[in-house]
Amino acid sequence: MNLCLGTAQFGLDYGINNLHGKIHRDKIPELLNYAHDNGITMLDTASAYGESESVLGESIPKTGKSFNILTKFPANTDIRPFQYIGTSLDLLKTEKVYGYLFHNYSNFKEHPEYIEDFVKIKQSGKCEKIGFSLYYPPEAEYILENNIPCDIVQIPYNIFDQRFFYLFEELQKKKIDIYIRSVFLQGLFFIEPDRLDAHFDSIRESLKELNELAKDNSVNIAALCLSFIKASLSKGYVVLGIDSLSNLKENIANYNLLKKINISDQDFHKYAVIDENIILPFNWKK
Repeated sequence: MNLCLGTAQFGLDYGINNLHGKIHRDKIPELLNYAHDNGITMLDTASAYGESESVLGESIPKTGKSFNILTKFPANTDIRPFQYIGTSLDLLKTEKVYGYLFHNYSNFKEHPEYIEDFVKIKQSGKCEKIGFSLYYPPEAEYILENNIPCDIVQIPYNIFDQRFFYLFEELQKKKIDIYIRSVFLQGLFFIEPDRLDAHFDSIRESLKELNELAKDNSVNIAALCLSFIKASLSKGYVVLGIDSLSNLKENIANYNLLKKINISDQDFHKYAVIDENIILPFNWKK
């Protein structure tokens, strides 16, 4: 399991537990340098992440270092993917990206012909891999069953949201790289359980138990969340968003703690939540 640096906070105020807001662009080169020096060379961004692509295009050259970049085709445009990727490449100040994904699966369903553009983008050398950012397991099932060209899927997966687990083996058989996002459920795992409003009553006791489990293993809740991913998926990437340099340092330190945690994914299965009002942040009450 490797780390991928999520950059939504480079262009947006993002996350239920983000107290700092969007990261100032002057801070980005230092963050990127620290990430690279600690083995993180994969970056995840998207056209929909505000100024994130342009911030990366401005900041990466200042580091003098090389990164692999995943970016995404937005749903709210009438421009076809083969043309649109040029916008992202211009903003990123690069001739190619590592991966180019549909940001919204419904966009592919509405325009299945767009996959031809994605294949063309890959063949033209503007990206190495193509794929999809998904929210629901049936979307991945469709891709697998219909042999849709796909090298990467990016999916939400965490202790509460275990919906995609049954598909991991088949995805790996098809040599589709798995990128896990929402490991901390936008920071929900970090909030004191008794501070949560009534919307989260159903998981309040589970959060308390997980905090006790972390304490029993002499780690914090973030390391516990990462240990669940490692136990479930030995090969793949975890996309971690950050809101500051100190937050990046904490994430790397927690990642380095994983070797001392010996918990199997079976120990976490009882915490799986089916209620999409809990596990899908866009359903949370504002």
